[in-house]
Amino acid sequence: MGRRVTGAVELVVAAASGGGGTLIFQGVAAWWKSRTEMRRDDREADARLEARRDKLTFDLLDAAGEWGAALRSELAELRPIIARVAHLDEALDHIHALLHAEGEAERRAAERRAKAFLRRMRPEIGDLRNSAQAATSAQRVARDIEEAGQ
Repeated sequence: MGRRVTGAVELVVAAASGGGGTLIFQGVAAWWKSRTEMRRDDREADARLEARRDKLTFDLLDAAGEWGAALRSELAELRPIIARVAHLDEALDHIHALLHAEGEAERRAAERRAKAFLRRMRPEIGDLRNSAQAATSAQRVARDIEEAGQ
């Protein structure tokens, strides 16, 4: 501590003697200049960091967009599989209803729903039945027209 006091006293004495003012002014000016340079260096470093962060952010955004597009493509490929799994689940539900039907009315209702499900899932069967039903209906309409005309 004695050394600091001696240095401070010498500084005060030098300042009071006239030439010391110049030394103090030069010291303050050098300190101020170094602070200004440090702030400028800090601003330049901040600008470089910000530019790197911006580039990284944009790179991440681009990559995320590509990953999203790839995921949508993969999901589009899975949609038919998901539909088939849903159909399988529905078929298992119908089997369960048929096996656990209690009473004649419940069994008939389960059979009716199961047959309707099969017609939906195998349209070729439904189409044949619809075609046959349409032909039968056309014959009835033609016969009704003939009978009405007689």
